[in-house]
Amino acid sequence: MLENINGLSDLKKLDIKQLPALCEEIRAEIIKTVTANGGHLASNLGVVELTVALHYVFNEEDKIVWDVGHQSYVHKLLTGRRIMFDSLRQEGGLSGFPDTDESVSDTFNTGHASTSISAALGIAKARDIQKQNFDVVAVVGDGALTGGLTYEGLNSVDDTKMFLVLNDNNMSIDANVGSATKNLSRVRVRKGYLNFKRNTKRFLNALPLIGKPLLKLCKNIIRNIRLSRLKNIYFENFKIKYIGPINGHDVKDLIFYLSKIKNNVNVPTVLHVITQKGRGYPQAEDNPQGYHGVSAKCSISSSTMSDTVGETLCKLAENDERIVAITAAMTVGTGLKPFMEAYPDRFFDVGIAEEHAVTFAAGLAKQGLKPYVAIYSTFLQRAYDQILHDVCLQHLPVVFCVDRAGFVGEDGQTHQGLFDISYLSAMPNMVIIAPSSVSQLVSALKWSQTQNSPVAIRYPKNDVGFDLCYQFCSWQSLTQESEITVLTVGCNALSASLGAYDLLKKEDIIINVINADTIKPLDNIMLDKVFDKSKIIITVEENVLIGGFASLVDSYLISKQNKNLNVLHIGVEDSFVKHGSISSQLQKYGVTADNIANLIKSNL
Repeated sequence: MLENINGLSDLKKLDIKQLPALCEEIRAEIIKTVTANGGHLASNLGVVELTVALHYVFNEEDKIVWDVGHQSYVHKLLTGRRIMFDSLRQEGGLSGFPDTDESVSDTFNTGHASTSISAALGIAKARDIQKQNFDVVAVVGDGALTGGLTYEGLNSVDDTKMFLVLNDNNMSIDANVGSATKNLSRVRVRKGYLNFKRNTKRFLNALPLIGKPLLKLCKNIIRNIRLSRLKNIYFENFKIKYIGPINGHDVKDLIFYLSKIKNNVNVPTVLHVITQKGRGYPQAEDNPQGYHGVSAKCSISSSTMSDTVGETLCKLAENDERIVAITAAMTVGTGLKPFMEAYPDRFFDVGIAEEHAVTFAAGLAKQGLKPYVAIYSTFLQRAYDQILHDVCLQHLPVVFCVDRAGFVGEDGQTHQGLFDISYLSAMPNMVIIAPSSVSQLVSALKWSQTQNSPVAIRYPKNDVGFDLCYQFCSWQSLTQESEITVLTVGCNALSASLGAYDLLKKEDIIINVINADTIKPLDNIMLDKVFDKSKIIITVEENVLIGGFASLVDSYLISKQNKNLNVLHIGVEDSFVKHGSISSQLQKYGVTADNIANLIKSNL
């Protein structure tokens, strides 16, 4: 059936009895593609029936906003992109997230959590102002309700007609935490209830003559109770009608409730759906955290530099009771699981709430503790004001472990860690470090333990194997003095620059490759030395050039300039970086040995 689905009109031609079989075909296609290409596996397997039901009930002109967006693979298969699905997350292929440039069926670009309710509310309000007629659905799940933006959106819904589907799998990337999820658990379908329901269904089906009519009657009674009688104070306080909870893997039941909501309800309504992350793939069902994101060929994503952070913090915490660790729903991804297990009283997973994580850390630091906040670069930017106002302004000793800095590859433009130097370097009192190896990362973490000011340590997912030590604000020249100097930030830039050194040496061109591992403050002593001896200076970084390391170097050199000096920059111009492999992104933006060598030769 799936091979004949080239758009929503094809889906709607199917009889409802055919949909369970279609769901299994979709599940098989996702497993095949994601295990080959890498991507978000468990979250998409959990929403197969839900997505099919949504598109079966709602029309093409209706607007569906997917929170986070990493669970949109089924949506892509059903909305005219089946033929291209094998290009998922590949350069030039389908994005792993909703992308309005990719399809008109994608209502809103999403890659970070908790945005869907606010966006959907804006779309619904615009519809009403313009006197248009379509439905708006926000699909909220994977811990999005732990994010504060969700409540800001709910607080403004009022009487606007819009629908929320709460995809409740009791998970974010890691297990959900906090009072919000505890409140949901009070209305969640419990295992005992589900067992009772299954046994009752089996018993009634076995009864001759009257069994099936009785089962149908019971089902109708339960449906009517859910539609009209059940209340949930969690949503009722926001004046939002609550329906559920219902089985999110019963496509026929989903269609029944969604149809009732679409055709009969004119007030804001939430449908509470219980799903299983990783449904239909035993490995993912048993380990939804590990199979949330998988690498190509289905190797579970590893995080070498992240693991180093967790291991090092565990060792430092042995003899320093001040050390606490904080993350925002990314315990495994940021490498903090060993710390959580070793020091549960000093570990805090605050859910998808980066703003809270940072200000919470500020409060801890104010009382004499030493907080380490481990958050991906792309998510830390959500807490800009908290870093500036609550940490830097008060000169508090919070250490930010800025994970996944630089190019991140197939996750694409919503997840690239290409802005942190720019948004952190403008903040007074902030120190920024960019270790180029595991050994430097360990040294930097140990150094940060002694500091009484804000520190940000940025690092990529994977190390490239250099063995270097870190010394604060003391850059290292790794080749030899020359009139051509290359200042590098991060392991990929350093690796490419040393590769360029090898290429150029064969042509008797010598360059001085310097590992600029402290970004703020700059090593002015080394810069002055370079300034005096060099005719060409090149900076290489995995960050946007505007406000990045290049801008910092330019500002310093301008203040000193009194000779003709050629300063060139390699990094990301004023643009967002689409999905593709990290190697292809490094190639495209010039962070390669060949490009650096050619740039130098063309400027001699």
